[in-house]
Amino acid sequence: MIFSILKTVLKIAFSLAKVIFASLKSAYEGRPDGKRPRPVTLICREIGEALVAFANADGGELIIGIEDDGEITGGFHKDDEIKQMLDAVTTHVFPQQKLPLVYNLKIMLNDKVVLFFKLTKVRKKSTNLRMVVV
Repeated sequence: MIFSILKTVLKIAFSLAKVIFASLKSAYEGRPDGKRPRPVTLICREIGEALVAFANADGGELIIGIEDDGEITGGFHKDDEIKQMLDAVTTHVFPQQKLPLVYNLKIMLNDKVVLFFKLTKVRKKSTNLRMVVV
């Protein structure tokens, strides 16, 4: 039940990504005729950057595996690499800081792996989160 609701939320989120606080990131790089999975270290760094920025603003959603034009491309990364990306919420933020994370999930959308991160705004006005450069 919750996954069908989240799939609906994902579809709405990426259709409105330019209007609301959402970011779409491809899991691929290269020319259209030669796409290959992007390096996990780069994706993790971008996850950290985006989530810290969202937390310091008004919260937001990050979706990995959907192109800017809304095409669901998913990712061909291995399970341990997907875990690394999901763990970027802690590995790419300073250890003493905790992101106001609602959830970070691996979801199958149109038979493709998509990662979905959602967080709220940092509650304390005097707190600014920082990213770990790895």
